[in-house]
Amino acid sequence: MAEIMSTLSRAVHGLLDRRSTPRHSRVWLAVSGGLDSMALLEAADGLPWDFGVLHVDHGLHPQAADILAFVRERTAQKGWAFQEHAVQGLTTSAERKSLGLEAAARAARYGWMATATGPGGIVLTAHHADDQRETRLLHLLRGSRPEALAGMSPWQTQWGFALGRPFLDIEKSMLRAALEQANTPWREDPTNALPDFLRNRIRGELIPLLDSIRPGWAHGLERMGALATEWRQHIESLHSTVADDPLTLPLDAVRQAPSALHLLGVWGEAFGFGPAQAAALAALAQPDTEVGRRHASATHVVIRERDALVVHAMAGELDRSPRNWDPALDHAHGSIDTPDGTLTWHTSTADGPHTPDAGDLTADVVLTDLAMPLQLRTWTDGDRMAPLGMTGHQLVSDILTQRKVPAADRNGQWVLEDAAGQIVWLVGHRISRLVALPTSPSDATGQPLLHLSWTPSK
Repeated sequence: MAEIMSTLSRAVHGLLDRRSTPRHSRVWLAVSGGLDSMALLEAADGLPWDFGVLHVDHGLHPQAADILAFVRERTAQKGWAFQEHAVQGLTTSAERKSLGLEAAARAARYGWMATATGPGGIVLTAHHADDQRETRLLHLLRGSRPEALAGMSPWQTQWGFALGRPFLDIEKSMLRAALEQANTPWREDPTNALPDFLRNRIRGELIPLLDSIRPGWAHGLERMGALATEWRQHIESLHSTVADDPLTLPLDAVRQAPSALHLLGVWGEAFGFGPAQAAALAALAQPDTEVGRRHASATHVVIRERDALVVHAMAGELDRSPRNWDPALDHAHGSIDTPDGTLTWHTSTADGPHTPDAGDLTADVVLTDLAMPLQLRTWTDGDRMAPLGMTGHQLVSDILTQRKVPAADRNGQWVLEDAAGQIVWLVGHRISRLVALPTSPSDATGQPLLHLSWTPSK
């Protein structure tokens, strides 16, 4: 192997060894086909791990198919596993989530990689020293937290898998020299030259300007990065002492922290919240913020509970659209699936006295008291019902509060409503007295009944 490529191979070997990665275990390489990632692919060849390649098409340029074929062929030549993914609707997703295109692409890419690699997965990328300088400059321009100037770390786990960067101390020029020395081709991504992306302008315009104004300026930036790393380690140590559960941040800890923004920034970073979102997390932690308020990243959502901020992984695009049906037309029994549970129903006529099940997950109602068709839908603000055992009406939101339903679970609460707009059942909680069976079991004799049962998905 050529001398320069040997240096790159030692960097890959050393990074995996420092993490005590077992020999012959699967390690995935993120390969776009560009210079950097092809250097990573060649540097890994011959090392004692079971390498595979992950390739993502972000749908941003017409050469994607040719680059995919190139990467697939190079992977096949080495006899390695290969997985590919095409991101759909990236621009629309970025707008919907109020993300820049680069951030949306990164979230889509790493989100798929977490699924592709599975629990305990390891992925290496070819980020190098030039990328590190660009990242630190980006943080300066954005006014990021001081510790963000530490830049990228050799290992990260915020995306649900171990992400390693063996080339952070290696200049891009060395990667180029290694490929040229080995006579290895690569395919440039045309989006790397587009001025639409801030990183591209930093690379193509700002860094050359800084080089001309003050040669060697990058050494000062590296010193700042070292100081930022120390500060980051301090904040991470503070975070580890205040939260037993990494998914929960007690509000008391936020209020007592020397810098709430720093603590929230470090905590949120592990769940995809960028530096600019720390202020939004701080707003959730304010004493007067209502329970249930939330703020989302591309992969997680933080929800304000009474005494803490709690983070949840997004479950993707769940189908919580209304479900309509008419028991008189849709046979005498059936079931309706939702992301949060399954509603099973059947009809009957009471031949004699009937006492309904008193459990929360079942409901028996008088069929003739219902206006058809029925609709199963998620509750909304302002929904009211007439709960059995009470006079008057009550807000569904108040019932959920009385039932101590966590704010994080409220989106998945369903109501059964008839065509007249009356809520028949707050599923799993309360039934309407307006459609409930007669108080005396004997009075149910001869009544047409609708029997409902709910099986939660968790």
